[in-house]
Amino acid sequence: MRKAPFLYLSAFLMDGGLALASLCIPLLAIRVGGTYDDLGALRATHSLTYALGAFWLGRLADRIGYQRSMAACCLLLVPVFAGYYYVSAVWQLFGLALLTGIATCAFWPSLQAWLAEGQRSDGLRQRIGSFNMSWSLGMVAGPGLAGALYAAYAGLSFALLAALFFAMFVGVVLLQVREDGREQGHETETASLAAARIFLPVAWIANFSTYFAIGIARSLFPKLATDLGVQTAHLGYLMALIGLAQLATFALISRTERWQFRLWPLVTVQFAAMLGLGVLAFSTSLIAFAGGLLLLGVMIGFTYTASGFYSLHSTAPGGGRIGIHETILGGGNLVGPLAGGLVGEYIGARAPYMLAAGVIAIALAAQTIYLRRARAS
Repeated sequence: MRKAPFLYLSAFLMDGGLALASLCIPLLAIRVGGTYDDLGALRATHSLTYALGAFWLGRLADRIGYQRSMAACCLLLVPVFAGYYYVSAVWQLFGLALLTGIATCAFWPSLQAWLAEGQRSDGLRQRIGSFNMSWSLGMVAGPGLAGALYAAYAGLSFALLAALFFAMFVGVVLLQVREDGREQGHETETASLAAARIFLPVAWIANFSTYFAIGIARSLFPKLATDLGVQTAHLGYLMALIGLAQLATFALISRTERWQFRLWPLVTVQFAAMLGLGVLAFSTSLIAFAGGLLLLGVMIGFTYTASGFYSLHSTAPGGGRIGIHETILGGGNLVGPLAGGLVGEYIGARAPYMLAAGVIAIALAAQTIYLRRARAS
């Protein structure tokens, strides 16, 4: 099997499974007595181990091989998700969240660095776009399936996930993956490499605030919606809208380079996401919630692509830089749910979304100041 299709399929299956889990785990936590701060702390526990592991294991994957690293991650996820089937108390979820972060932290840096090998600007943009659409399709399918599946067969969800990751392990180990050809360099490549180094910190800042906000939405919105009487199946469809918006954004920006090395597209999507967070903070309508979650998905699609592209657009092996990229988004996923859970518990159920909007506003100011100084120097 050719490398690129193999990696696109792997991204779809992995993120589809993890997206299914990201809704089933909060629902399980609620069933065993979890509170707002429990839900935030659970996601933060997973994100802490993911962020720390991605920073170190991204570099290690450059040395031991990307395929081996991906196989190890898939195998570790099998007993972890089998363990969720036996959970009867909130404290047990924290140990499993920690293990989930450890088991996944090397998968995405390995996959992305392997995919980017030998690619220049145009080919890299197209591959990142196809990769992003693949995992976004998983994000659409996972939550949509999770709501209905968990409502009907709660425990079966985790058994199916364990089986999925075992099948992925077998596939990664046994399939013969053929390397693709390398792109030839272009005269303008040197200039774009220099520009990528300038825009990389800007994209990293935007990616942190993005995942701060989306970490809050994914970990806390299920409880807000449940408290408001939203049916479990409808909640799954609402959460799937985030992935749908990501998918549409990825498809759009993979076909053009006009967003590259420009600040205004990043600014626009972040302002739109602030509007979406305001909707989540003040509305009670399912249609309004849908609009707010769609705007968050657009922001993820844009900032994630920018951060990944600028991280991988280099002549050096990409495992280390894409590991930092994953560490930063993991950091946002760590701090966002933790802070949001505390704010939701002690201030109000809507307060976390205003907190997320404030963090994006601060990040926008930091991006603008940094880029002005970088260009001036």
